[in-house]
Amino acid sequence: MQNVVAPSAADVDQQARFPRAALNSLGARGLLGMTISRTVGGGGQDLRSAGRVVEEIARVCGATASVLRSHYSAAAVLDRSGPHWLRAEIAAGRHLSTLAAFGASGEVSTHGDIVQVRARKSWVIAAGEADSYVWSCGRALLLVPAEAPGLLVPADHAGMGLRGTVATCVEADPVRVPASNQLWSEELAFPWFLVLGAAVSLGLMEGALAAALGHLGGGDPRTRADLARMRLRTDEVRVLYNDTSSAVTWHPERSADRVRLLAVTATEAAVAVTDLAMKVCGDAAFRRDLGIERRFRDARAAAAIEPTVDSLLDSVEI
Repeated sequence: MQNVVAPSAADVDQQARFPRAALNSLGARGLLGMTISRTVGGGGQDLRSAGRVVEEIARVCGATASVLRSHYSAAAVLDRSGPHWLRAEIAAGRHLSTLAAFGASGEVSTHGDIVQVRARKSWVIAAGEADSYVWSCGRALLLVPAEAPGLLVPADHAGMGLRGTVATCVEADPVRVPASNQLWSEELAFPWFLVLGAAVSLGLMEGALAAALGHLGGGDPRTRADLARMRLRTDEVRVLYNDTSSAVTWHPERSADRVRLLAVTATEAAVAVTDLAMKVCGDAAFRRDLGIERRFRDARAAAAIEPTVDSLLDSVEI
């Protein structure tokens, strides 16, 4: 998988270009549909398997991993309540979906067999590139096709957050879809999004540590302590990540607190570890071939994506 993503990772970052070629290759290898049920041709894999893929890809390209994160989160909902034909398209690697979940719920009204939505969503990953959006409307979810009339995506935008994810605001002004496009399984979308966000963080940390070790080695006493801190901080997140992934899989009704803790811990750890990578590598950290400065920026950009650390902390009962 890394061989598919790595050749274009630097170019995706440099040009802020959506990683379409890498995603097409991943789709052809069955990875876009790996979490879709086997009954429609998918891989039937769970959250932990998706996390392994996201982490491995994030080691070399945070943008591609973040697009997969949002796709898998949307696919978790669609596999439970989406139409058969769409699930089959995702399973075949021919359909990319994403979450439109953050921002005000807006106005939702039903007119016979039509649901109308007027709202604005922020931080929509793969905006203008995804084939469909799983759009949150309060506690309801809707399947919104990319070609739906009234769905507005800025025609020329560099995106926000990680370069290459083309994340931006998307507006329904208004969007009308059949009532049959209403989805359920909202409880899946946010746990998957947050846990897979931690997988992105783990990949960024492992990638930064590997690049720093490759450049420095581990024997210099001036850098050894900081490299050890990077290793321990990464391992700390991994222990929590494994525990939370199991909790979401086996006891989802009791996993909300662990998911929030993981999201906050992983985001802050990725910022700290990539910062140490910049420190220990000095001027060389800015070399394009090492990719350390890119991971440093990606970690900070990921921390700004909704839900932010501050918004997660606001949800904690003290």
